[in-house]
Amino acid sequence: MSLISPLACASVFVLVKDIYVLELAADIQVMAAAGVVVAIWGPTSYVLAGYCLEKGFLSRWFPWETWGRRAPWYLTHCIGCAICTSLLYFPPSWDPVVLCIWYLIWGCCCAWLLAVQFTCFESARAEIYPTKEERSETESFCKVTSGIGNALGLLPQLVVAANMTRLSLSLAGASFLLVGLISLASVPVLRQARQAFNQDAMPTCFFWEYLEVIRQPAFALLCMYRFFDGAVNTLLVNGALYYYTFVSGLSGSDRSLYITVTGIAQGFVTMSLLPVWTIFFRKKRPTNINKVCAGACSMGLVAPIALYFFHGVLADPFDFLVYFVLIGASFTGQTYWSAIVLCWVVDEDCQAKAGRRREAIFVGCISLISSTGRATASGILLTALSAAGLEVSNCAAECTNVDRDAMSKCREECEIQNFQSQDPAVATCIQFFYFAVIPSCQLIAVVLTYIFPIHSHRLELIYKNQEEIYKPMTGMSDTPKATKATHEVSTVETAPPAPAPVETAPEAVPQAPQAPQETSKTTL
Repeated sequence: MSLISPLACASVFVLVKDIYVLELAADIQVMAAAGVVVAIWGPTSYVLAGYCLEKGFLSRWFPWETWGRRAPWYLTHCIGCAICTSLLYFPPSWDPVVLCIWYLIWGCCCAWLLAVQFTCFESARAEIYPTKEERSETESFCKVTSGIGNALGLLPQLVVAANMTRLSLSLAGASFLLVGLISLASVPVLRQARQAFNQDAMPTCFFWEYLEVIRQPAFALLCMYRFFDGAVNTLLVNGALYYYTFVSGLSGSDRSLYITVTGIAQGFVTMSLLPVWTIFFRKKRPTNINKVCAGACSMGLVAPIALYFFHGVLADPFDFLVYFVLIGASFTGQTYWSAIVLCWVVDEDCQAKAGRRREAIFVGCISLISSTGRATASGILLTALSAAGLEVSNCAAECTNVDRDAMSKCREECEIQNFQSQDPAVATCIQFFYFAVIPSCQLIAVVLTYIFPIHSHRLELIYKNQEEIYKPMTGMSDTPKATKATHEVSTVETAPPAPAPVETAPEAVPQAPQAPQETSKTTL
């Protein structure tokens, strides 16, 4: 549940600038500049969010002993994100420059609010679910809720793209306000993230704290992977609207129909593969799962070949639909892999120094890199299209004074003119991204997955230490009180405990707020 609202809002945040450009004729050069500003602020907000979450700035109003460190941030920012996302579809004017300024203001707000929500989710998952088996099962639920969230964010925008009017914009904005509040139901689960911690076990300097985590080789490698993973997914999804419009020549309801069909086909394939990957990750296996996942992801490299050979064989745009589904299917297992190996890195860091818990720092850092990859890809796409000569007219504005009976024909003729008036370089530019840029980024992601260093003996050591940390404590009938006591002891210490193996420092071992057997029954 905790992913539905953020992902719906993120879908709006990602696609709304394209709606502004293609349907409202926002100035593409000004929009590209606004996109650069948002692209810089978005990744930065993840770093600041991770730091703020670990420092507990809201603990004065939301006590840690009952609220934990994540739930207060999620609660407040979920409400704010719903409001800001809704406002994106209530522009005060259709002026090309005003639309860009409106996107810049509320886009920056959404970037911060989404950064906090996603950081809360990822850091709480590592804290509430300590084992790979639990994490793989929750990831399968996450895939389902992710699909629901993306659909709730995408469908109203497709309706707007098919029939752009002030009424459709207003209805979409109202729906986003309601959808943005759905995930408030997950706040009680996030309150379970109350593992005891020692604030003095972490560096106090903002920059040193992030420098310390990024210097870990395994984490640095994972950050590189997330950069290219974010780039692939952004280009695949964002570019689809442009591909259907300027390569396939679709517009209006036909374009929305094929985008919907593409999403349904992708969802069907993903749901079909979920049981396979859930079963694979549920058990401890002697196989190096990094190599297995790399091999599965490499299957997506045949997508450009399929697009080339199916072009002209299958009716347009079904050749692109095959391409889209192949890439998406090859990354299905990677969502499991990237979530689980991030938890391994966090587990290893917590075990290296007793009492240290900085899940949000890791999540903020890796989200910065992932967001940078997405923002870079989006910025490059818009800049390349602008350089290729992309120019569109606002069909909704041009057909405003036309009779109702002739409005549909007017819009259709306008959208056809938008397609036919484009420089051929626009279509060539879009095809270049799908034939060269996306496969290259995916190939790099495959290599980084294959060489990831945590496996075999190193992984077994992490499992062993996790079992020791989270084993049920006998004689404790009230776990939250025990957690509070541990927290009080850790915060009055004048110096952090000396680094030592977890087994030799039982007084600093974090107490689980609930037994793993109980928490695994609850899904975020």
